[in-house]
Amino acid sequence: MIYLIVGSSGSGKTTQANILRKRDNFFRIITYTTRAPRKGEINEVDYFFVNRETFLKLKREDFFLEVTEYSNNYYGTPKLEIEKYINSDKNAVLVVDLNGVKKIKEKFKNSICIYLKLDQATLVERMNARGDSTKKIEDRLKAAQDFTPYANYILDASKSVSKISREISEIVDITQK
Repeated sequence: MIYLIVGSSGSGKTTQANILRKRDNFFRIITYTTRAPRKGEINEVDYFFVNRETFLKLKREDFFLEVTEYSNNYYGTPKLEIEKYINSDKNAVLVVDLNGVKKIKEKFKNSICIYLKLDQATLVERMNARGDSTKKIEDRLKAAQDFTPYANYILDASKSVSKISREISEIVDITQK
């Protein structure tokens, strides 16, 4: 099973994906990006951080399953990471945008989309707390996507990290039966 964790910037999707991948039968598919790492992010753990030139070279080589440009940065899901999942008995967890959800749900029928939905005021508060600039926050709010049509489950992302994590665990338990 592939679990897609989606939501606006600041919704907690990466945090939840990292919690979920700690389960015995899970691994997180790590995506590539050209954006700079945020404080506390680790290369090859949170993302593969690469420069634009490297990313575009990989894209030309058909390295990615899907690619998105967001806020003047590229993001892509490597085919190799997906193949690791397919060739294992584990579940995969992946953080993607709307384009990624569409591509992955189309290609992998065994994917579950969990949408961490958050109101705009809380989003702004969280992005401020992590040090995003006013311009970056405005850009991210303009680019916010509605995942509702593709979501199998919608969770209120204003709850505590532990509460959301428990809800996701319940979803996993239900969908594994």
